[in-house]
Amino acid sequence: MTVLGLGGSGHDWSSCATDGRRLVAVDEERVVGRKYGLGADLLAGRSRRAVLDQLGAAPEQVEHVVACDLVPRTFYHSFRRRVAVIDHHLAHAYSAFGASGLPRAAVLVADNSGSLVEGSKTGGGVREVETITGFVADSSGILPLHRVTGRHVVDGDSESAYYQPGETDNSLGHFYRAATLALGFAHTGPTTPHPVSEDGKTMGLAPYGDDRFVPEVAELVELLPDGEVRISAAKVSHVFERLVESGSFEDRAALAYAVQEVLGAAMVHCANALHARTGLPDLCIAGGVGLNSVANGRVLRETPFERLFVVPAAGDNGISLGCAYYGLHRLAGLPLDELPVLRDAYLGPVYSEQRIEAALAASGLAVRTGVDLIGRVAELLAEGRTVGWYDGGSEFGPRALGHRSILAAPFPAAMRAHLNDDVKHREWFRPYAPVIRAERAEDYFALAQPSPFMLIVAEVTRPDEIPAVTHVDGTARLQTLERPQNPPVYDLLGEFEALTGCPVLLNTSFNVAGRPIVETPEDALDAFAAMDLDHLVLGNRLVSKA
Repeated sequence: MTVLGLGGSGHDWSSCATDGRRLVAVDEERVVGRKYGLGADLLAGRSRRAVLDQLGAAPEQVEHVVACDLVPRTFYHSFRRRVAVIDHHLAHAYSAFGASGLPRAAVLVADNSGSLVEGSKTGGGVREVETITGFVADSSGILPLHRVTGRHVVDGDSESAYYQPGETDNSLGHFYRAATLALGFAHTGPTTPHPVSEDGKTMGLAPYGDDRFVPEVAELVELLPDGEVRISAAKVSHVFERLVESGSFEDRAALAYAVQEVLGAAMVHCANALHARTGLPDLCIAGGVGLNSVANGRVLRETPFERLFVVPAAGDNGISLGCAYYGLHRLAGLPLDELPVLRDAYLGPVYSEQRIEAALAASGLAVRTGVDLIGRVAELLAEGRTVGWYDGGSEFGPRALGHRSILAAPFPAAMRAHLNDDVKHREWFRPYAPVIRAERAEDYFALAQPSPFMLIVAEVTRPDEIPAVTHVDGTARLQTLERPQNPPVYDLLGEFEALTGCPVLLNTSFNVAGRPIVETPEDALDAFAAMDLDHLVLGNRLVSKA
């Protein structure tokens, strides 16, 4: 049995293949080298080929292909009649609950816009779409309980059923996206005129702001009984542009602060309503809003839910994972409680030793083998060196979690400026994340549950000890690590603590601003050669520039 799931919606194209035991998934951006996969040739479908090759399955051996209805036919054209098409939010829900391993949970999906509402008119470029959906899920299936919809006005007059950029009413995703675009945080591909908002920058900027705009921004989001939300998309964009027309850093930070505050309150509102409907202790979150780790932290702290699971690919790349889970469950007949669970996010293809050796030989870089790699890297980090870390299959989703990472000591505070200014060349205000052994997490962070995918922000309780990973508001988006998830990095944390007394490392993605995270050994070596990094770990080898 081979199932292929395909995802994306104008950006974040991805593929996921499974045989019911293994999951292999990769973003199109990683294999084509362009952020968000913008301008990718979906007919060629390089991510599709990559996951099937890793699984050892030829296209003709794929029994079920599943895509959501926002994925263009070009991505699955070659499979023709073997394709099942499902709703966008249902695919998100499958990605979260299927990955969680929970026997029963509430599922909250919030994004920019999803599938057309049944019976929606599509003439004149106007349609009604799903924006927030609450589900209940158990071994028998995933059942929608409540749905918020909104009027979606696309750019231009189109009858297409596929996603097109535009303005969406009653959408928390559009609300935050509009603020991000007003702040100027956007990425546009070479052949794609519509910008992709880089919402993580808004989230990073928010703690530098004050509350001057909170009352006016809060008026834009009406929180109604039973989890209903009302937002005028056109009004939102107009107000945000006016609030930052001065261009001052203070006004821009204040807008980021306000939209973050209001988004968090809205997610708490929706989660509370879902808890009232289900009474369950566990909540799963998916959809692009699920990447807002600050809001996730508020949901965990401010609602009756006791445990929170956020799927690592919460955005539209995670649609391929949800579609694969749907295919296993609904088409191949596998019970939901027998789906392969995500214990880690390392779903990318694994590259052969022969390919790594060939890439190293071509690089001309100095390579050391046969050393106590973990011990030596711990020493280098303790000395203040920065190390690129490349191992196994890449992480699925936007966070580097120890297979495609840059690692550094979480002190001194100047380490953050060095990484932003000299290594990654990105905005000075953006924070870095800590990684810590799961059993030590409560010694440094106010979080009483695992955070393996770096999608929950919590208070740092010992900020003076780890200033390079403590944001200006005293919080951090932490990754907790258990040894089976990543033995080398787990052991590295132990060695680093033995040398320094600190059980925390700084962990950020192995890429330069504006580029995807590295995928192949060649990508890693090219990036290392071009970046101001001191060393690179490539599998069991220590690579240096001299």
